[in-house]
Amino acid sequence: MIKLSVVIPVYNAEKHLKACIESLLSQTLAGLEFIFVNDGSQDNSPQIIASYQATDSRITLINQSNQGVSVARNNGITVAQGEYIGFVDADDTISADFFEHHYTLAVQHQVDIVVSNFMQEQGGYIIQVKSTFSSEKVLDKSYIDSILLPTFIKNSSLNTCWNKIYRKDFVHQFDIKFPVGIALGEDGIFNLKAFNKANTAFFTNYSGYLYKEIEGSATHDLSKKDYFKRALEVYHFDYESLLKKNYGSKQIEEWRSIRLVESVMSYVNLYLEPNPSISSWFGMRYVKKMISHPIIENSIQKYEKPLFQNKSKYQQFLLNAIKSKSITALFLAVRYSAFRNKK
Repeated sequence: MIKLSVVIPVYNAEKHLKACIESLLSQTLAGLEFIFVNDGSQDNSPQIIASYQATDSRITLINQSNQGVSVARNNGITVAQGEYIGFVDADDTISADFFEHHYTLAVQHQVDIVVSNFMQEQGGYIIQVKSTFSSEKVLDKSYIDSILLPTFIKNSSLNTCWNKIYRKDFVHQFDIKFPVGIALGEDGIFNLKAFNKANTAFFTNYSGYLYKEIEGSATHDLSKKDYFKRALEVYHFDYESLLKKNYGSKQIEEWRSIRLVESVMSYVNLYLEPNPSISSWFGMRYVKKMISHPIIENSIQKYEKPLFQNKSKYQQFLLNAIKSKSITALFLAVRYSAFRNKK
């Protein structure tokens, strides 16, 4: 019996793929299957997977033309045979007991989704990312509807799919898939659909997933991604039609407006910090476009009080500079912060 299916989308991942595969094959949980979906890689990724497949029957390799991570994951979901489904990115690694811990909790508590903390490697440091939700107990539909689902409107803290496992029957029953044609945020929409249909969830304080921020990835090459455009798409997303919950249009408007402004704050740092992929002039022009947008102006004016709550002095300075549209103040603040953090 296959207890858990692990779907791994792969695209030009040869540099980190072996470490990922080794961590998967070292799992202590019996009854696993590993579904690698090669998304038209141009490097040696499919050959690396095939070499491991020759000696381990748990590995399945699907080859497809380059169609994106959402199609790759969806194709993996379609063929999954396990009781539960999990995801791993080809750049990342997991602890030996990662899936045993998740599966044991899922079966013990008979829940639809299990969520864990994770570790993030960035700039040579490893940061532990912890959940703020109730943990080590079963969360019912009422908690999901009142606390978890609004979180998807407020921020992206629940977006990742690789620190979770999902009961396959309910994923298939409700045809929960990753959206196709979205450059960023496909995880968030998948999880929004999943939690919307889930009756139970379980958050554990365990951390066994190491997410690696890869240099040269899309996140770092700012010239190729329009992050503000994506943030506006998230802002305009029709949550009401998908969720069919009565949160109230005014409340949803406040949540989505605060999320948009906080996204812009993070992008200000992203685009004004020293980055070899863009010039300082490019970054300043991009930031000017963001902070001059009428939705940003209106959101700060309308929700100034909740926006400034629980913010650090640095964040409050950024908000004031955005409000006054001072590119110079933003540039100097971000560069000074980057300089201090390097010391």
